[in-house]
Amino acid sequence: MSVDKFFTLKDGRGIFVREAFVEDAERLHEFYVKVTSETEFLITLPEEVFDVASERNLIRIYRSSYNRLYLIAFYSTQVIGTLKLAGNRRKRVAHVAELSIAVKKDFWGLGVGSILMQEAIEWAKEHEIKRIELTVVDSNERAIKLYKKFGFIEECRMKMATVLSDGFHDLILMAKLL
Repeated sequence: MSVDKFFTLKDGRGIFVREAFVEDAERLHEFYVKVTSETEFLITLPEEVFDVASERNLIRIYRSSYNRLYLIAFYSTQVIGTLKLAGNRRKRVAHVAELSIAVKKDFWGLGVGSILMQEAIEWAKEHEIKRIELTVVDSNERAIKLYKKFGFIEECRMKMATVLSDGFHDLILMAKLL
């Protein structure tokens, strides 16, 4: 199954979701610099974002792996969201994929995250992924609500695992079994 679809957001705007291509690397780099500067909830800082060449290599790895998915949500030609499912390369845990998601702040609350999550879960079911896991900052209520909506449950808390401008925060490990 290749993801390549149009969707309508809650405000009526149309978006397009598809898998990432190497040619998207520059736009993805710009997107990640922007979103990492908009929120502290992403672990990566703006100055830690991959350069374009590294992003190209990452896309190549995802495209050549049977248990990895890299989705991009576009509004017109603008990248507004991404989702990665990174399946493990080791056979004993190849059925497990780590999920990461990012959405531009201008598009929060419009359904982009839900669209990406739904597509990723459908893809995972068709690609022998049996467990999707993620970590989320304990104060990121919007993301936690999204994950719970899709059936993710809290499995553990990693105390003081990240630091934000207001101090240390726990990371919550959440997972969904398929």
